[in-house]
Amino acid sequence: MAEDETVDPVRAVEMRLRARLAVVERAAWFGFVQAMRDRPDETRAAIEAERGRCRDGFGSGAWAKDLTAAERALLGAEVDAGLAQLVEDARAEIGDGT
Repeated sequence: MAEDETVDPVRAVEMRLRARLAVVERAAWFGFVQAMRDRPDETRAAIEAERGRCRDGFGSGAWAKDLTAAERALLGAEVDAGLAQLVEDARAEIGDGT
């Protein structure tokens, strides 16, 4: 068997974990899009509230205490940007131009 036809056992574990994450991500995406279709205003408000909780949690150091302040700031910024993009992506998918 050629080298590129086998998977290192450590990499196989990584690939399985990535696959699990992708499955959870896709399932959450479908639920979020449905929520945006059914109750767009409430869903956007919930995400905005969550963005605020994340800013407070990561910014105050109450969350992710094992990280440095700089790491928490980076993580918090990524989560905030990700939540904002989630809403924009869902709006694009459902054709909500508002």
